[in-house]
Amino acid sequence: TSIGTTIENRPIWMVKISDNVGVDENEPEVLFDALHHAREPLSMEATVVFMDWLVTSYGSDPEATFLVDERELYFVPCVNPDGYEYNYQQNPGGGGLWRKNRRNNGGSFGVDLNRNYATAWNAPNGGSSATPTSETYRGTAPFSEPEAQAIEAFAQSRAFVTVFTTHTYGDVLLRPWGYQLGDPANVASYDALGAYYTAENGIPHGSISGLLYIAAGSAVDHHHTVRGTHCLSAELGTSGEGGFWPSGAAIVDIATRHQPMFHKVALTAGAALRIADVAVTEGPGGNGNGTVEPGEGGDVVVEVANVGLAATSAAIAIQSLTPGLTVQNGSAGLGALAAQTSVQNGAPLTFVVAAGVTVPTAQLRVVATGDGRTSELVVPVDLVPRRLTVRDDFELDRGFARAAGGTATTGLWERAAPQQTQNGSTVIQPGQQQTPLGSLCWVTDGRGGSAGTYDVDGGFTELESPAVDLSHLLSAELRLAYWYAESVGDDPMTIELSRDGGANWSPLFARANSTGTWQDLSLDLGVPLTDRMKLRVRAQDLNPSLVECLIDDLEIWGQLADGSITLLGSGAPGTNVEAAINATPNALCFALASFGTGPGQTYPGLGGALLLDPAAAIALPLVVADADGRAEREITLPGGGGFPGVVLHWQAVTFTASAGSFGPNRTALALQ
Repeated sequence: TSIGTTIENRPIWMVKISDNVGVDENEPEVLFDALHHAREPLSMEATVVFMDWLVTSYGSDPEATFLVDERELYFVPCVNPDGYEYNYQQNPGGGGLWRKNRRNNGGSFGVDLNRNYATAWNAPNGGSSATPTSETYRGTAPFSEPEAQAIEAFAQSRAFVTVFTTHTYGDVLLRPWGYQLGDPANVASYDALGAYYTAENGIPHGSISGLLYIAAGSAVDHHHTVRGTHCLSAELGTSGEGGFWPSGAAIVDIATRHQPMFHKVALTAGAALRIADVAVTEGPGGNGNGTVEPGEGGDVVVEVANVGLAATSAAIAIQSLTPGLTVQNGSAGLGALAAQTSVQNGAPLTFVVAAGVTVPTAQLRVVATGDGRTSELVVPVDLVPRRLTVRDDFELDRGFARAAGGTATTGLWERAAPQQTQNGSTVIQPGQQQTPLGSLCWVTDGRGGSAGTYDVDGGFTELESPAVDLSHLLSAELRLAYWYAESVGDDPMTIELSRDGGANWSPLFARANSTGTWQDLSLDLGVPLTDRMKLRVRAQDLNPSLVECLIDDLEIWGQLADGSITLLGSGAPGTNVEAAINATPNALCFALASFGTGPGQTYPGLGGALLLDPAAAIALPLVVADADGRAEREITLPGGGGFPGVVLHWQAVTFTASAGSFGPNRTALALQ
């Protein structure tokens, strides 16, 4: 239906989507609008994509069905049809840059509809213009324009919990205030919503005045101030994707990647539960090592968050997905949960693992109910301890290197001490690494200077690890600290994994927007784990912008048997090799190295078998395993070469107070 007419007498269409559109049900109401500004067609496109998903997925997709059944969703996809039509008439193939409506000001045309709302219409801080020719002309009075009047009258007739007004471009999510610096009293509520809405697209969220500029008389400030509505504005797309007028695949790409945000806006108008955290700990009667092992029990504490703007009750349950893991106390009620709060179960849920279970990791399904939906999370439960296996703080050269073939002209990967650079108040390269008492990390040129002097430009640069033998691990998890700066957000950094020494690569992680701080990252390396595992980190600037990437404190945690040995090193002259042995705490450990392998010779009084050539085996000095059961020996290879093609084979030997044993695996390192 039309909620009003424009200054050129065009209808302003509104669409309601709900299960009973002819009935005013007692359900949370949300308004989605777009195209306040005529040159921002992608705002309408993304909104219509969401509308289309709701109606075409209803009945088959549980989320779409829930939103249609339990919300009243209202859409005004084109607030400014006159300006949109004018752009079409002037540029029928796209590209028109008319922004305002089409009011005849007498010598000029147009009022900026997003400066025509009553709240702070002529605020003293600026943010709009009294000049009719200006792009931000606010009009002769608040609500002087019929388009803004129509939105206001419609909002007054409803009880909107949330208003989501979409614009382009910039890939940011905005909240009050626009007309002044600072934050509204309920800024914590807005920030919680912003973090939840942007979890998938990763765009920054914050105030209009803080992330963009002062903007007075805006819809965001007005809906918030007059009715207490949560009002947010999304600016979608980037300059590198076409700015106001992306074309081709970019249109679909931008609209698609922001759809989870639209879904969550609709969802959080009511109660919305999510499983925020699950803690699985060793239960009473275990051996106290912190791992739930076969024959022991486990305790489960679940934190459930209500990220929505209405209260609800909540309940949780756990279900076993692994044979031999049996749930005992499997459910609990959590009581009433206010809007934007969280709660944990007091008494833990419990399970036991049968003594005969042999899998290294079991699985539990955690279920939360209470908001009309079922939220689920599958949680891994390690039945074999996960231990630090590989560690590189990059203070020494252990074989990571810039890969050949990069096309970037500046900003190439190097192991260096980073120097801070800034673009205005935004830090592009930080002035510190992450290792306590350390100084070095891998950085895309750490020379500092101005932000655009040594950043990545003109192509890509790749950091590559040496090949690492992880075939003796039951599972492997990569952990590292990273920093990424991308001033536009259209050039992702990527992490790739190879299982065959670099012949083939598969994607592991990607991020296109800036982190703003050092971030911790954990990634499961999956299966199979081979003897030729490699990592590659790529930073690129294919669409001109400011790009910097840093990596530090890389670790691999795995499930493996006592006595296992793992090497990190390239074998290049003058570099270091880290030989790490995992054993019981305080065990005496030493590494054996040999030029040849053996058939598996056994010795009286020692467990296991020697897998090296005994005639050529050399023992390195003893190392005592630390409290976590890790013994590490750092070996510096001689410089100058002279050993290319020589292969050293390695095995560990460990001694405890009661027994000694050869390690269960053999690994190799080829010298260069």
